[in-house]
Amino acid sequence: MLQFQVSNLFINVHSDNLGSFNSMKNYLCKGNFNGDLNFYFDTKDNIEIPKGELISDEEINIKWLKKDSNQDGYYIYAKNHGCVGDTIALMDVAPDWRSASITLRNIDMLAPAEYNFNQSQSLLATHILMGVVFRYFLIHFQGLVGHASSIKWQGKGLMFSAPSGTGKSTHVKLWQKYIPDVTVLNDDTPAIRLIDKKPIIFGTPWSGSSFINCNDSAPLEAIVLLEQSPINEIRKLTINEAIMSFMPRVMFPYFNMNYMNEALRIFEQIVLSVPVYLLKCRPDQEAVELVYQCMK
Repeated sequence: MLQFQVSNLFINVHSDNLGSFNSMKNYLCKGNFNGDLNFYFDTKDNIEIPKGELISDEEINIKWLKKDSNQDGYYIYAKNHGCVGDTIALMDVAPDWRSASITLRNIDMLAPAEYNFNQSQSLLATHILMGVVFRYFLIHFQGLVGHASSIKWQGKGLMFSAPSGTGKSTHVKLWQKYIPDVTVLNDDTPAIRLIDKKPIIFGTPWSGSSFINCNDSAPLEAIVLLEQSPINEIRKLTINEAIMSFMPRVMFPYFNMNYMNEALRIFEQIVLSVPVYLLKCRPDQEAVELVYQCMK
């Protein structure tokens, strides 16, 4: 068994193949702790897609199903070659998101070229599926996952959030260029937990296609929402503005009302705890300086 510590929580992976979890190696821990979240693995020659209600297809090759009415929990499966290929991974998720069983397609008999492709697809699918479980499991521990690029600077945590393609990663690179002592916690989907009623931002292994993250954390000091503009200007949002603007950037469990209510409570506490700014900006040093002056 492998054990990882992410966001100060223990994830037990019931497998001895560390190479399959290379993207999580910086979160590996030693000890024998009770797992807050457990993943179990097996393989099959062929994976049949179970029946259920489709509730999400956010990725072209990943589908979510809610189990039939006489069962609790969820199925999430991944295909290679987009939506037309073979099913390479099927995850059976417990109703409370505290454990999941992942069945991987057995590829041992494939030709070398096809084996290598399927292996890379299987590793990526496994990583993505584990991240999906983590984001909703985290609600049990006063936590949410947001779509943002996040940094640690002088012991302070900052989140830069915006729709994809707006320039979050570009802005963080500018911070690294112009401001000393900047560490990227997570370039795509950091975790935020309320600990002693204060929001703490964590790096996690799940950081989008860049895989830029580190096993570190910091008190969240501000959330900065980015908007492309020919001029640089920043202003602090009202609570209502902050809620409406930041909410679309958070990964909420819309499929479950009980989880959704708890997630909204956590979200509200986070927004009430830290300032939320709107930064209209160009990708330049002046934009960095505007935020820097707010944080001094």
